[in-house]
Amino acid sequence: MKNRDQIALDALRFIWSLIKNAEIDKKSELTDDEIVKVLRTEVKNRIEATAQYQKAGRSETVQEEEAKLAIIQQFLPDQIGEAEIAKLVDDVIASGEKDFGKIMGTVMGRSKGQADGSLVAKIVKDKLNSSD
Repeated sequence: MKNRDQIALDALRFIWSLIKNAEIDKKSELTDDEIVKVLRTEVKNRIEATAQYQKAGRSETVQEEEAKLAIIQQFLPDQIGEAEIAKLVDDVIASGEKDFGKIMGTVMGRSKGQADGSLVAKIVKDKLNSSD
């Protein structure tokens, strides 16, 4: 507020309202993991919105969405890298699992929300296709 950064202020207020609304829906306080899940959902929504605004040629709105996205991402834990995800996938496949859905579930559980689902899916598909 003191810096008069309206975009940051709007983003922070929006984050706060998302969390409060989720708590109202749940009828209790959210755990840290639940807050991270709410924020990750919002990051995904912001990325999709940015893509739509780019298609529509609304560059000013794209910049605003990207700025809000950067602020939201500051509150999320760091994502694990592709090499770490590949190692997790290799470990699960080495344990004898060959089902895509079960591998995805296990890897996403072990990564504790720090892995991007689309990246995990891509790596799992590549590993399963190369092992055939």
